[in-house]
Amino acid sequence: MTKVMGIINVTPDSFWSGSRVQDKATLVERVRLMISQGADAIDVGGCSTRPGAVQASEDEEMERLEWGLDAIRNEFPDILLSVDTYRPDIAERCVRVWNVNIINDVYGGNADMYRVVAETGVQYVLMWSETIKSDPVSEMMSFFRNKLEIMKKAGVDVLGKVILDPGYGFGKTVEQNYTVLAHQARLHEFGLPILSALSRKSMAWKLLGITPADALPATIAMNTVALMNGADWLRVHDVQEAAHTLKIVQALSDYK
Repeated sequence: MTKVMGIINVTPDSFWSGSRVQDKATLVERVRLMISQGADAIDVGGCSTRPGAVQASEDEEMERLEWGLDAIRNEFPDILLSVDTYRPDIAERCVRVWNVNIINDVYGGNADMYRVVAETGVQYVLMWSETIKSDPVSEMMSFFRNKLEIMKKAGVDVLGKVILDPGYGFGKTVEQNYTVLAHQARLHEFGLPILSALSRKSMAWKLLGITPADALPATIAMNTVALMNGADWLRVHDVQEAAHTLKIVQALSDYK
């Protein structure tokens, strides 16, 4: 069953202003709304990784996540919770203190991160963000093949815990992003779930000559394609629209 992951950023500078939350009351209401609209999980970020962003320090990121995770876990103790971080120490603390279920790592991890995943048993989103040299599809497959082998050797339960993210918007031109989307279903060769994070990304608004604020219809279109090309997760800013998109695409399969 495909799931929807709602994005919330406890940051002042994430690329889509609509995802930013700066106080506990607003955060709790935003999560409540997302759950009511069909979110299966909430993904919380404390450090913007948008192109050109100044990276928050590790202490800064942790301070933001502390109040955010406290607020969510106090109000919604059973919600499936993801944290968007590439820092192993932060990932480990989030899992052990707040029982975070998923670590969403935009940089594909390293030995320290894989140790955390292996020791805690947390689910892990492995994202491909390397710059493409020539062939997007073959490089994508090679990246995941190599990383998964490294993770197995590090003791990670790959088949039970890893989710693959082709990394739309990271290290790719507009054209390369669409090539990857067209061939996304190839990732099922690894026997693992696929997460598609296309929400309001530059591959939409650069192609159309619009802004992220105007990119919701384009996001719906891209999510439809992603679902038809095998997405098991949609990571989105706009939960209700994604849930409706998912329901319609599922109906196509039900009524064939």
